[in-house]
Amino acid sequence: MTAWIFGIPSLPDLVQTPILAALPGPVFGFLIDNLQHLGKVTEETGLVISIVAMGAVAGGFGSAVMRRRLSASPIKADAADPTRRRLLQLAPMAVVGVALAVIAARLLPKWYQAVRPPEGATGEVPAITPTSSFYLVSKNFRDPIVVADGWKLRLHGLVERELVLGYDELQSMPQVAEIVTLECVSNPVGGRLMSTGRFEGPRLTDILPRASPQPAARHVAFRANDGYSESLPLEELRPEVLVALTLNGAPLPNEHGFPARIVLPGRYGMKGPKWLEAIELVESPAEGYWEGKGWGAAALVKTTSRIDVPADGARVRGPTIKLAGVAFAGTRGVSKVEWSDDGGTTWRSAELDPAISRFSWQLWSAQWRPARPGQYSLTVRAAD
Repeated sequence: MTAWIFGIPSLPDLVQTPILAALPGPVFGFLIDNLQHLGKVTEETGLVISIVAMGAVAGGFGSAVMRRRLSASPIKADAADPTRRRLLQLAPMAVVGVALAVIAARLLPKWYQAVRPPEGATGEVPAITPTSSFYLVSKNFRDPIVVADGWKLRLHGLVERELVLGYDELQSMPQVAEIVTLECVSNPVGGRLMSTGRFEGPRLTDILPRASPQPAARHVAFRANDGYSESLPLEELRPEVLVALTLNGAPLPNEHGFPARIVLPGRYGMKGPKWLEAIELVESPAEGYWEGKGWGAAALVKTTSRIDVPADGARVRGPTIKLAGVAFAGTRGVSKVEWSDDGGTTWRSAELDPAISRFSWQLWSAQWRPARPGQYSLTVRAAD
């Protein structure tokens, strides 16, 4: 409420950074790996309950002091106003009720969005994921909201001249489009935390020379508005790394990092900070947010495949049943996809659609003719 009325950050906003920083990596990892978006909702719910509980305790204590002061005052018992006394006793509860109502109005829509299945989350997927269905993962209780007007991207560190680039300046640079599949490092086998989009923006290799990097620079470090950080060795920097401004032909939605984010093909999503605000050239590796919690720094995607059709547990009929899904191997590409209906004893080749870019997944399909009615367990595997 304070942020709405006075522009002052709310208590959850103020405490989320130290709480997330103090949360052990295995605990945070467990929440994300096992609960996915519900993990963040669980954390945020616990924080809200704690804040409200502390407010109720403080309010109750204040009410008790008030009651003691009233009883000590030299007012005759028959002159006391019982209605007023009851109102004073109910005041802390009223404060808690109003706080809960405000919190519910603010957070319940977000929580519903977080735990409900995203649009298009079942069935066959298109080669390019609609923006409304693009997977979302964030470390924050509440993501930052950045406006383009006044936003600046700072280039500093081991450079001959520091640069500050505005949104219009980045838009005026040559724009490069890349179709890239992004996957969360927490994506389980067969999981849906993987999407493909058309990202567009200037190449990072076109931006950095404007600041004239010094010979001692060995790594490029990124910092985001929400405190997130990552880095990459300069020797691994490729032309396809973008400071992306758009997704699927439109400005990045806020939840995907508006006004700018790093898109790094072939790496898990943790390597591409959203809400980018600073790029620094440094001599030594800069520890990233997730590296600080125990994750590896390379974050190269592993070869993966999944079955989208039929759905798990589905009842299917007919002599011929279509199988379909996706396979992804980062920048290595997929050479073949095979499937089995007998637990991996025998494997059959699937039809593999051509990749729509060097950095995207590939769609596969097959026609399955079950030998007899019964229960089957279908398995798929891919080779890079």
